[in-house]
Amino acid sequence: MKRNILVAEGSIMLVKVELPEGFQGELDQHVEEQVSYIETGKLEFTLDGKVNVLSTGDTLFMPSNVPHQVKVIEACTIIDVFTPIRSSLLKN
Repeated sequence: MKRNILVAEGSIMLVKVELPEGFQGELDQHVEEQVSYIETGKLEFTLDGKVNVLSTGDTLFMPSNVPHQVKVIEACTIIDVFTPIRSSLLKN
């Protein structure tokens, strides 16, 4: 996984994430709202138990504190927007 914080100003954070084919993230849950835009690739995004298959050009909104997990089908690049800023990502 490669993560690049593009902007973290005010209450908005924009992050570019590159994930290899076969990558599976751990179950995640955070207070920040999140929108993910799939720039390239294909993945399964499980959001609150519902599996969503997303590919190039798709978006997904994740409300605050909703469990979610990603499984990459084809290597992908994702643009994530968080509000407020997800400070835990600034520490990594």
